[in-house]
Formats: sequence, C-alpha cells, structure tokens
Amino acid sequence: MSTANDRGRQCILDALARRPSSRLPMLDLSFWPETLERWHGEGFPRGADPVDYFGLDRVACINDLFDPSFGLPERVLEETEEYRITVDRYGKTVKTPLNSYNPPVMLEPAFRTPEEWARLKPALTPGTDKFNNPAAEADYAAARAAGLCTIITPAEPMWFVIHLTLGFEDGLMALACEPDMVADMIATYSDYLLGMLELTLQRGYEFDALWFWSDLCYRNGMLFSPDDARRLVLPHWKRFGQFAHDHGMRFMFHCDGDVSRLIPLLIEAGCDAIHPLEARAGNDVREYKRLYGRDICFLGNIDADVIATNDRDRIEREVAEKIPVAARDSGYIYHIDHSVPPTVSFDSYRYLLDRVRYYAAKLTGA
Repeated sequence: MSTANDRGRQCILDALARRPSSRLPMLDLSFWPETLERWHGEGFPRGADPVDYFGLDRVACINDLFDPSFGLPERVLEETEEYRITVDRYGKTVKTPLNSYNPPVMLEPAFRTPEEWARLKPALTPGTDKFNNPAAEADYAAARAAGLCTIITPAEPMWFVIHLTLGFEDGLMALACEPDMVADMIATYSDYLLGMLELTLQRGYEFDALWFWSDLCYRNGMLFSPDDARRLVLPHWKRFGQFAHDHGMRFMFHCDGDVSRLIPLLIEAGCDAIHPLEARAGNDVREYKRLYGRDICFLGNIDADVIATNDRDRIEREVAEKIPVAARDSGYIYHIDHSVPPTVSFDSYRYLLDRVRYYAAKLTGA
C-alpha cells in the first residue's frame, strides 16, 4: 500500500521530469523561527511541524554526508552573548550571530594566494575516511524508511570559491586577477565531489536527486559574466548532470537573484530544476515557462513580499495569475520565492495554500 510520502515523492519526481502527475506537488522548505513564533500567537499549535500541519510534501535534503571541506580543525576565537567568531574547517574566519536568523559573516578568507591554495589542495582527495557524519547517515536512513524524496546536497564548485573559501569579495577579485587559480579550484573541487559521489553510491546510498545550493546571482543578474561561467564552470556542471542522470537521479539548482541569464546555462548542463525564482529580483515564472517550460522544472516564484502584505486580494491575484500558467503541463512545484518570513501571518499563509490548491485542482481535476 502506498503512503502519503510515497505519493508525494512520485508527484515531485513527475514534476522534475515534466510529465503529468496526479496533483501539483507543494513544498516550502524553510520557515523562519520568528515566523513560527509569531504563528504560535495566532493559532498554530506549539510543537507542530508546519509541513505536516499544512499537508505539504516533504523532501529530505542530506547535507554533508561526506566532508565537503579541507577538514581543518575548527577554533573559537571569540564568543559573546550576541555572536561567536570561529575559524571553520575550510580555514575562513566567520562571525555567527547567536540570537537571530541572520547568516554568518565572513571576516577573513581561507586563503588568498595560489601558493596557499596549493598547500590546501591535497586535502581534497576522495576517500572513505571522508564519511564521518553519523547525524547525516541517520537522517538518510530515516528519510529512506519514511519513503521520502531523498536528495543529496553537495557544495557547488563555484560556491566553493565565492562562499566556502574565499568569500564574495575575494572570490570575485580572484576570478579577475587569478583566473588560473580559480579554474584549478573549480576543477579540483568538481573532481573531489564526483569521486565522493561515486563512493557514496558504492556504499549503497540511493538518492532521487542531486541538488546544488549556490547563490551565483543578485538582483541585477549574475555575479560574474555568463562567458566566465561557460568557460570555467559549465563544463563541470555538465559532468554533474551526466553523473546524476547516469545514476537515475535528477539534477537541481538553487540560486537567489535574477536567474534569467543563468537558466540557459543550467539547461545546457542538463539541469532538471531551478529554485526559488525570487520575484523581487525580476523573475517571472510565466515568462520562463513560455521560454523554457519544455526543458526545466520551476520551483517557486510565489512572491513572499506579496504574501507578507497579508492582503487577501493581492494574495489571490498572485496565485491566480501564476499557478495556472506555471503548473500547466507539469514542470512546476509550488514554493514561496524563498523562505517563509515572519511578516507573513498564520491566516495569510493558510489562505495562500488554499488558493494554490484551488487553482492547481482546476488544472488537474484533483
């Protein structure tokens, strides 16, 4: 007998393959802690899981099943009631707020010169010793037992450069001033990930998709030129797309910002899905569906800023204008265009999901 998780998993896989499904799959992967705290005062039960409570589909993203870093010892340099400053396993210095949902801030990159990179590079050698995360293994086992759509989420190679090691400022400067070093970083890290992914499958793990989370765009476009992307990283994205498809997986990509010039590159790489299509950056799933609907699945683009107005008329228009277009002929998964912020009321979020289901059912008859 199939379970709700099995049926949800199949709907997600149908959408990723752009084939007809029994209903529209619906995901929201992240709710701010402040959002849930607000909702507790508006009727959302304490201790409830929002995915279960709202009847959303669930995916299991398995992070760091193997060590994605150089494996350097982590050190705490300073800690107060408000923040903690550490040197992480990549070697960069990071300031992490302790009382807010704001992301960590990089204070110093892991390295700056080709010589420093050359000293660290040998650590990125595939091996079974890199499987050192019992928590991730437990998450994987639980996900498979529950029949969830199970996704492995390694670090994307360009993200390794501009976030995990060098940071945006030093990473983009290195792209201009040390292009050979950056090219070697991308190639080395791609080789490492592909080697580790091969070992992962040899150890008996099975995944439905490989999903890169990598913010390579901002509100006005890509952080670097499409020509640089085509020269430096697209050949490696193609390797990951081929690997995923050769092993029965889908290839997915998360990127904030204006992704209009990124999407054609991802399609060329064999990517099956793009998320979350931030509306405030000018993305419009209706236009993308017209241009690329046969080639890639879209997740998101329901404007969180509109939902945060808590104006039912505006929420209705947002859903009525996008869902019938985006969900037609499959190739779409509902998702808000990022995480669910605390400006969204409990009542508005319930109304949003009700309207999504209403317009999706008109297409599918579900």
